Amino acid sequence: MMATQKTILERKKAEKGYVLTSDEEVSKKVVTVKMKGVIFDKKTQERLPGVTLVLSDNPSIGTVTNMDGEFQITAVQGSKLKVSYIGYETQLLAVNLDDNIKVELDQDNFKLDEVVVTGQGAEVQKRRLSSNVTTVNSKELERMKQGRIDQILQNSLPNVQITMASGQAGATSLVKSRGLSSAYSNSTPVIYVDGVRVDNMNTGATLNNSLSGNSAVTGSIGDIPMENIDHIEYVTGGAATTLYGSDAANGVIQIFTKKGTEQKISFFAETQLEADVASSQFYHFKRTKELLHQIGFTQKYRIGFDGGTEKYGYSFGANMSNSTGTLIKNGNEDRKYDLRFGSRVKFNKVLEYQNSFGMVIQDFARSRNGNQGGYTGLWFTEGAAATNFKYTNTEGKQVNYGADLDALDDYAFAQMKSFVNTAEALQNNRESVKRFQTSQSLSYAPLTNLTFKGILGVDYRLNNNKNIITNEYLIHTQQKPEGTSDAGSISNFDRNYFGLTIDINGQHRYRYRDIFSLISTAGFQFFSTYDHQSVYNGTNVRDGAQIVAGAGTLTSNEWLSYLYNYGYFIQENIGFLDRYYIDLGLRSDYNTAFGDNVGWQYYPKVGISYVLSEEPFMQSLKESNFINNVRILANYGVAGSYPPAFEYQRTVAFNSFQGQQAASFGKYGNPDLAPEKKHSYEAGFNAVLFNRILNLGFTYYYALTKDALFSIPSLPSSGQSANYLSNVGEIENKGIELSVGLQLVDTKDWNVRLNASYNTNHNKVLSIGNAVPFAIGGFSSRTVQTVVAEGQPVGFIRGYKAVLNSDNSLKEILPLQNLGSTLPTGYGNFSLSASYKNLSLMINGDYQYGAYVHSFDRQFRFSKGLKDGAIPEKALEGLDQGANWLNFTNFFVEKSDFVKIRNIGISYDYKPEKYLKNINFGFNVYNPFAFTASSVDPEAALAGARSQGAVAVGGLNYSSYSTPRQYVGSIRISF
Repeated sequence: MMATQKTILERKKAEKGYVLTSDEEVSKKVVTVKMKGVIFDKKTQERLPGVTLVLSDNPSIGTVTNMDGEFQITAVQGSKLKVSYIGYETQLLAVNLDDNIKVELDQDNFKLDEVVVTGQGAEVQKRRLSSNVTTVNSKELERMKQGRIDQILQNSLPNVQITMASGQAGATSLVKSRGLSSAYSNSTPVIYVDGVRVDNMNTGATLNNSLSGNSAVTGSIGDIPMENIDHIEYVTGGAATTLYGSDAANGVIQIFTKKGTEQKISFFAETQLEADVASSQFYHFKRTKELLHQIGFTQKYRIGFDGGTEKYGYSFGANMSNSTGTLIKNGNEDRKYDLRFGSRVKFNKVLEYQNSFGMVIQDFARSRNGNQGGYTGLWFTEGAAATNFKYTNTEGKQVNYGADLDALDDYAFAQMKSFVNTAEALQNNRESVKRFQTSQSLSYAPLTNLTFKGILGVDYRLNNNKNIITNEYLIHTQQKPEGTSDAGSISNFDRNYFGLTIDINGQHRYRYRDIFSLISTAGFQFFSTYDHQSVYNGTNVRDGAQIVAGAGTLTSNEWLSYLYNYGYFIQENIGFLDRYYIDLGLRSDYNTAFGDNVGWQYYPKVGISYVLSEEPFMQSLKESNFINNVRILANYGVAGSYPPAFEYQRTVAFNSFQGQQAASFGKYGNPDLAPEKKHSYEAGFNAVLFNRILNLGFTYYYALTKDALFSIPSLPSSGQSANYLSNVGEIENKGIELSVGLQLVDTKDWNVRLNASYNTNHNKVLSIGNAVPFAIGGFSSRTVQTVVAEGQPVGFIRGYKAVLNSDNSLKEILPLQNLGSTLPTGYGNFSLSASYKNLSLMINGDYQYGAYVHSFDRQFRFSKGLKDGAIPEKALEGLDQGANWLNFTNFFVEKSDFVKIRNIGISYDYKPEKYLKNINFGFNVYNPFAFTASSVDPEAALAGARSQGAVAVGGLNYSSYSTPRQYVGSIRISF
């Protein structure tokens, strides 16, 4: 009888989807049910593919929604499913026998449950972190039609300031976050692509500054392959980057690429047509634009596909672009080809392999600019160097037309235009980049809550710069007389960079009900960098030669740097009641650039995260939607910047003398040379309020760089004149970071959102030990420099200062004066996004205040006799203006406050019913408006640094082209 009842029960339960596996389950009433449903966006009612559903008490069991947002899972009735999707709030769903569950997800601006990697060494939810991680997802990246990572991040990172130093192709960008923590190392964050450290040199190489000029240095950020990026994570330096050790004081940017989906294969094709118009807003002469610029045209074509299943996935993207540039004679044309492929294979429940391959080939032209001597276009026009050249007038006489271009008659201007056209056409300065990146990773999960991961990766970059100066060019620009045939030259610069990364880590998760949780992470990381630079030049070269073979004189130079870094880290993230979290970590590093007396270096961190909104006493406020989420965080941590390779070694130098080698003192050496260490403290909160209308974030930070690297004069008794590096300095940074998101409208058809950030920074060099003030940019001490000195911000402007009496007559001239800081005391960005059904509008921009910029072009015009409204006539009485032009440098320093609109974009999504998934029509205008306190572009500044990896601050505007205005139309078809 009992057997019969059991059989009937089993049959009935099975018909309803139940599965009974034993008498024990029957007695305990443990039943397994099959549950089906569909997941929607609550606002748009669109089905969401790729949503993850896992059992809350056993994350190894789960599923993912298909292309139609549908899911099916078998689990114990009454258990809880965690439903999560990037950009949406996580929900808990009870498992029940139901074939038609409808789940609606709310979009999440707070993203507490979003999983990130950066700052932890392995995956962890944001709610557990004691610091902020900014995430830029693939949808946001697709909306930006720029071709460089740094340009895309310019308005995506609320607490970082990224400025393009020049409008020329391939030019570097300056990246600043929380001020400058070093007076020696460059301020660019360390960059990882799929866990592999990549070349981020961004302020010029050791040997090629003379080729590129001070204002158009090439940065290696700009050629990172852009295709197939899934998302980007960024954290500022300090506790957030302690686990990255000896090179993470400036923060970390992690780029993650696509590895395929768990859906059927999908394709996309995109074309972009772009018109580029040079900005003439900052030109003094109206005719400068006509002399130097053309309308540039760019074509870009992209294709890609991805797909896969639960067991495997693949993703491919390729891009081809060609730009004529905005300088006449295609003086800054740019061709770029890049592609990336990623895939994953899940061999079984415990073993998974992922890879990515990226490649870039880029070739671009570079027009002479900045301080390159002879003829350079903007110096000729805006710097009044046109007075250095003579022309044949209507009477056949050689005349100088003066500095005022706008005062020329039509004949004189036509002569000048013809001269400039030929001078620009005769230039031949090209640069090429070939870059290859790969990441290979293997994950092994022998137990449900234990995962091991290993990464092996390479970043290889080959950079070549060739500058050919012909006899014809020298004759035309009046540097050599007619008939010269042996003064031409060819300059070559090669940089060969190879980076290797090996990363092994393990993570164990433990959870006791909803009371206690522990995430334990430990790992080892090795990276090496190999940087080989060579210069080989030929002079007395015949016209038509493309290589140095056959040159009358051959010269060369070579530079090599390589180092190895070994690091171990361990971290414990302790959670209690899913709202109290303690973050503990320690990194230990050994680097071959450390001195012989310096051993392993240690970087600790400790932090707390408190989700206040999860407290029981807050639930009434949450239910009323007055408060949605509130998290409080605080931390302390240390991150480092390692010194250059070989600087700790005492060496002998060998030089050529009368055909023989002659020995002399080389580097003084320093066996105690150690990394700079940035000690950071921060505290703040994040909150979502008023039914998700207001998103608010606030952080106060204080950072003290100890053991800062400064160049110290050697002792006179040593017999050496060389300086040496020593850890003798201290640099202070402090300020606040405020971000605000305001959801103005959020209905089924309409969505309007405003985001803004406000950041302050107070930077001061507290000590330089026994070093003397030194220049990190600019020219001679008699002209203008950016300088480091005790008690001042890093890189302040120093020059001669003319002091006037009350009647504007000249009182005195003071040398080597502080004329203003190049670092802003306040900066931020803002964006407005609005959408109506399938139509979207986006506007974003940024601003800064509290910094200064020097205009060398203004000062050069003054030296040529043109009057400047800033200098009273009374001050010049009895003076030769041309002979005293450098005494008035302070009058050519201006406030560099600005508000710039970076992008205005509109797009429309058309969704055909058959065959095609989506067609997106877009139109963007980049750099449409700039409102500045200065007469010059405060961002188009000298970016060259004086030594390898050195800090660059800008602040000196000298014949540098501004980023052009770009009109971009695009069509993207997905199917």
